[in-house]
Amino acid sequence: APRAMTQGRVLSCLVALAPVAFGLQGVSRRGVLAGLAAPGSASALGLEEMRFRSRPALPTVPRQELVQDFAVQLMRSSYNVVDELDFVAMNEFQRRFFLLRAEEWDEYRQRASKLGAPPNQGQLSDATYFDFISFAQYATINECLREPKTVFEEISGADPANSTVVYRESGVADAGLATEHSRRVGDALLDYVLARDDIAAASPQDAASQLLGWLVIFGFAADAQVLAAPRNRLTCRLLAPANLWGLRALRADNAPLTNDFAAKLLEAYARREAAPWRVASLDVDKVATTHTLVLSS
Repeated sequence: APRAMTQGRVLSCLVALAPVAFGLQGVSRRGVLAGLAAPGSASALGLEEMRFRSRPALPTVPRQELVQDFAVQLMRSSYNVVDELDFVAMNEFQRRFFLLRAEEWDEYRQRASKLGAPPNQGQLSDATYFDFISFAQYATINECLREPKTVFEEISGADPANSTVVYRESGVADAGLATEHSRRVGDALLDYVLARDDIAAASPQDAASQLLGWLVIFGFAADAQVLAAPRNRLTCRLLAPANLWGLRALRADNAPLTNDFAAKLLEAYARREAAPWRVASLDVDKVATTHTLVLSS
């Protein structure tokens, strides 16, 4: 059964995952990396640098401070849906998440620091840190989606004896897991928005503007603009969003599931309110994301 994640739990899992929880006690970050490097291969640090060379450049555009509660909501809902869909043991997910962060963190921090914007580690309201940790979360989810389980043993807490056999009861087939994850996170995000105000729109353009306007209010982006475009389309541009680097990195990895929260929100609204649009494409450049919505006739 799904285990709801409290704000305290999400912060403890995402900010202070201890090596002891994964049987890595006494092992430094570099020691973890050395264990991942094959004999005769590049050093652990070189492995980290080589992986990061393929990552996109970090944003130089100034970004807003996120509303802490909203940042937690994005991380928590993404985690909780993994738990609901039951395709990986959550202790295994947390172990992989820890290792992936260990692989990528130092290079990211050093590059951000050279740009004059060092990430405030553990502070989800800091866009530079949020961009990294959200990327790491979704990169881990994609890693687990490559070999999804239908039956597995899940350990609760630090005691291996405290385990439960879990069967996937969601009814979602392997091929549909990424789509269903995106759908459920979008629904949770829309619920979060509508709990604060209704979307009372006179047109699709107005509705999309209001939805993305909330992302600006929450500090997720510096500005939002929705414009009519030829061939019955809308272009939705978010300036300096908090997922700018991570979204580019996931797309470069051809990840089937990304942290494109704007698209998740727009699609959730279209499903629930029968809004006459679908998200047709996404363009990500160095300063903004642009979604193209195709309107139904």
